[in-house]
Amino acid sequence: MSTLILPPQATQAGLAVDVAAFAMHAGELQVLLVERGSLPHARTWALPGGFVHLGEELNEAALRELRTKTSVELEPRLLEQFYTFGAVERDPRGRVVSVAHMAVLPHGTVRVTGGGNALGAGWFPAHTPPTLAFDHQDILNRAIDRLQIRLEYALLALEFLPDTFTLPELQGVYEAILNKRLDKRNFRKRLLSQGVLTTSGERRSGVGRPAQLYRRASRVRIPGTL
Repeated sequence: MSTLILPPQATQAGLAVDVAAFAMHAGELQVLLVERGSLPHARTWALPGGFVHLGEELNEAALRELRTKTSVELEPRLLEQFYTFGAVERDPRGRVVSVAHMAVLPHGTVRVTGGGNALGAGWFPAHTPPTLAFDHQDILNRAIDRLQIRLEYALLALEFLPDTFTLPELQGVYEAILNKRLDKRNFRKRLLSQGVLTTSGERRSGVGRPAQLYRRASRVRIPGTL
């Protein structure tokens, strides 16, 4: 049985992980948070996370904390380490260094349930979350910065969508992550000129003219991790 690295004393440093997990809900970028059930910051919302067990890999710890506190089972390939937070006073219990991870959850509604020492779990607007415990607002801000950077070279937006989608849906993902409106004509011109999308041969019926459905071009591959 693994031994937990306990919160550090004055001469010790603890190792922890925190996870910024994102999903798209109703056209809004949302982040998964848990309500802390213990001190410090009891009954405050926070990113899922906790201390690393001895003999446990960092990504294993992140997946375990996510599973235990939110009930989300995540494939390891969808998890990415993106930064280490080690400010001396970031945790009132003592010296704690946290390795932050991020994940984009697959398209579709992801149900979450609080577990472990979390009183609850839920989805919140990523750009306007509630007050967060510790330095988790800093972690979230950097995670969003990372998402925005990856939009430009990793086709990250497609991870938020089903296999086929309309151009307005794709633009909506970009706008949700960037938190700003984009010019429709320039957006479509740039995306279609890159050769990363192809028409599916199908259209989606709705109000007005049926919308053309697109999918990722077969030669374009998004890396296994974020």
